[in-house]
Amino acid sequence: MSASTKTAAVGLTTLLTIAVIAAVNFLVGGVGFGNFRLDLTEDGLYTLSPGTKNILSRINADEPVTIKFYSTNDDRVMPNILKPHARTIEDLLLEYEKQGNGNVALEVIHPNPDTDEEDKAKEDEVRGMQVNQEGDNIYLGMTVQSLDRKEVLPFLSPDDATSLEYEVSRAIAKVIKPTKTVIGYMSAMQIGGNPMAMMQRQRGGEAWAIIQQLRADYEVREVPVSTDKIDKDITVLLVIHPADISETAEFAIDQYLLGGGNVVAFVDPMSLLAQAMSGQQNPMTGQPGNMINTSSDLTNLFKAWGIDYKKDMVLADMNYRGQLQGRVMPTALQLPSKAINQDSRFTTGLQSFTLMNAGSFGIEKKEGLDVTTLASSSEASEMIDTTAAEKLRREPMTNFTASGKKQVVGIHIKGKFKSAFPNGRPAAPGAPKETGGAEQDATAPAATATTPPVSVTTAPAPAAAAPAPAAAPAATPAPATPKKEEKKDDSLKESIDSERNVIVFSDADMLYDAFCLRQGDLGVGLVTNGGNLPMLLNTIEVLAGGGDLIQVRNRKSPIRPFSKLKEMREEVEEKYRPKLVSLEAERQKLAEQLSKARPQLDLKKGALIIDQGTMNNIKEMEKNSLKIEREVRDIRKEVNKEVEFQKTLLKSLNVFGVPLLVGIVGMLLAMRRRALTAAA
Repeated sequence: MSASTKTAAVGLTTLLTIAVIAAVNFLVGGVGFGNFRLDLTEDGLYTLSPGTKNILSRINADEPVTIKFYSTNDDRVMPNILKPHARTIEDLLLEYEKQGNGNVALEVIHPNPDTDEEDKAKEDEVRGMQVNQEGDNIYLGMTVQSLDRKEVLPFLSPDDATSLEYEVSRAIAKVIKPTKTVIGYMSAMQIGGNPMAMMQRQRGGEAWAIIQQLRADYEVREVPVSTDKIDKDITVLLVIHPADISETAEFAIDQYLLGGGNVVAFVDPMSLLAQAMSGQQNPMTGQPGNMINTSSDLTNLFKAWGIDYKKDMVLADMNYRGQLQGRVMPTALQLPSKAINQDSRFTTGLQSFTLMNAGSFGIEKKEGLDVTTLASSSEASEMIDTTAAEKLRREPMTNFTASGKKQVVGIHIKGKFKSAFPNGRPAAPGAPKETGGAEQDATAPAATATTPPVSVTTAPAPAAAAPAPAAAPAATPAPATPKKEEKKDDSLKESIDSERNVIVFSDADMLYDAFCLRQGDLGVGLVTNGGNLPMLLNTIEVLAGGGDLIQVRNRKSPIRPFSKLKEMREEVEEKYRPKLVSLEAERQKLAEQLSKARPQLDLKKGALIIDQGTMNNIKEMEKNSLKIEREVRDIRKEVNKEVEFQKTLLKSLNVFGVPLLVGIVGMLLAMRRRALTAAA
């Protein structure tokens, strides 16, 4: 075969291949033949999860779901950054329609400026976003409706791209369920919002974002921290920073759990929010509010559950340091995915946790209970007291000794619980101790057994010669004092089954808005930041009897952080840390000596009292202090130098390594082909 013939054959083959690809693309994508999509991403980011498919399978054919997707398609006003996002949403909704098996109907509406479709979007409460000075709005939202139940997703920001399937599936799950599950919450802080403050437009009036989120999906009911009973229709009880909780309230939680409830608790050894909210002005009286204890505990319950917790100790971790108020602090924890249990339904798929001044848990094995760790620190951690933790907000840590073991910050306990109050209901605070009953009857003096007591104890004794009338003893027998009925203890001593669940975390601040949310890049609102909020929603979803949304919510982000670079920096810093700590301690010691040695002003003479020897010592100490500072700077330069070298090496491998590998493989294949051709 001639060279020209070979060239023509290759060209014809190429054209035929292009034609086949174009035809398949038209059939599959253009006309939607089979609505076929191939998802080649590592985690299947663009394929409906099993949880979504389970939700769609529960749609009643008599109550179908209608999805109206509003997407502006006028090129004049629609930003280019939103066009591919809108197409992605529409593709995803087509998958919903396909998997709905006729029970999901999709309507795509294009509300361009000054059209009837724009009026429809406004009527459906889809939010417009102004894009120019002429006042034109664009729309990118949807409604999900079944009968008279409707959910609105007013604007679908690209910032929330990874949670898109979750939002749609959650909306469908809500409209196909006629009643809401009841969730209770208990806290020493005003986390549910202050209506009076909201009326007067004062700070602190709005509920925390977690409560607002729960109210969107459940019936949320506040349970006073001083309660003595918890309603049985509450499916999950959320306890957040129960500072100074009474035994009566602990007993109520105990009986609620044993009676079939589930408890999710967040305690805190040093709550920043409690500190900030203490003494806030009462909007009704204008007077300062109550002080809130910054530490919280569930003493009796923890003992019964096998939890060892010290409410005056804070966890410091040098590997998982985060930021607080612009400063890197070892007590502001940023736990990565490897510190989170990826096998638990409550935390699977979560990439990070943010905790502030968290405590830690020790676990004591209790019969009938299984304990699973949900999150823990690194081995480069230690427990410090609250005084030292408070000092870290102003000064860097200079004395750190790693414990060499991981500290537990989150646990799941499941099984058959024993009561934390085996003797029954505790006495209410300040109540007098009960008297009477069987115990009193057994110990009461004999003189109190008949009435009136005067006839027995004060009547003069009759003379011996004057016998008492025969009928006297039996004439009017003294009535017996009625025994006080023994109070019946009807409290539960163990749980009604072995399926009770308790989730406990050692930080309450982690649920506050600032540590759960961040401002979206487009400025259209707040978006989820990290795994704190998803973890709570996961937990409530599972314990409330669901679980399908967890598989949807925990999709990984296609944007991955440079975790390898962070690990490399931590390794380098760990190598130099002992020397830095030693130098810092030496510098601190010199600073104290200098403060004592510096001259004092003689107020009477108005002169400095100092001798030459002292002056020489001061100069020597100042010289040593400067020397230490130079050594510290040199070490930090060395750290940065090593980190930059490793970073450059990593970049080089990414930029040149893969092309070089492909080139080598190509050369080997070419050499092999040439060898085979020569042999032929």
